[in-house]
Amino acid sequence: MSSRPMINQSLRPMEVCMYDLLILGTLMSRNMCGYKLRQVVESSLIPRREISNGVMYPLLAKLEDHGYIEFHTDEQDPRHTKVAQITAAGRARFLALMAAPIAPDAKRESMFRFKFRGMPAVDKAHQEAILDDYEAQIKADLATYEGVRTHLQEVLQAPDTNKPYVDWTIRNLDLSIALCHTKLTWITDSRQAVNQKAEAQSNG
Repeated sequence: MSSRPMINQSLRPMEVCMYDLLILGTLMSRNMCGYKLRQVVESSLIPRREISNGVMYPLLAKLEDHGYIEFHTDEQDPRHTKVAQITAAGRARFLALMAAPIAPDAKRESMFRFKFRGMPAVDKAHQEAILDDYEAQIKADLATYEGVRTHLQEVLQAPDTNKPYVDWTIRNLDLSIALCHTKLTWITDSRQAVNQKAEAQSNG
């Protein structure tokens, strides 16, 4: 890339790794221009949020500087748009990120979603390991929510309890519990899809 913006110093190392995983995973499927990559990042974050060019293009410049991606001019485009292409080093970096454990912090859900996007690029064993890790963390969440809900149900019976506030806290927990069950169902379905694809490939 020609004119390089400065790396956004507000990005913490975990955030940089998070974006590396998504961008490199996206480029594993096909080459893409910076604008489209920004759209992919925006639509993949949990919660969804806008990503400015001041964040996106320094990230791409960093990946290029590390030799993970390279840019080529699309000669078929009248505007001669530059498109990013992943390199062999970029593929190795992507696979290392896919194999790395995910910390149980605020970025966890986005990191798992980014790994799910990159699942076609790894083998069955890695896909299963990612789903197992996700399942373990969701089950831990569910156990915590259900434990707190049980406690609040007891609190609700106390005569001096502010019942409307406790009731809405329980409703909020019910939403979290329902989301956990939805995710666990999705994990089961995804495991079946992984196994079915493996069986189809072995039979083919």
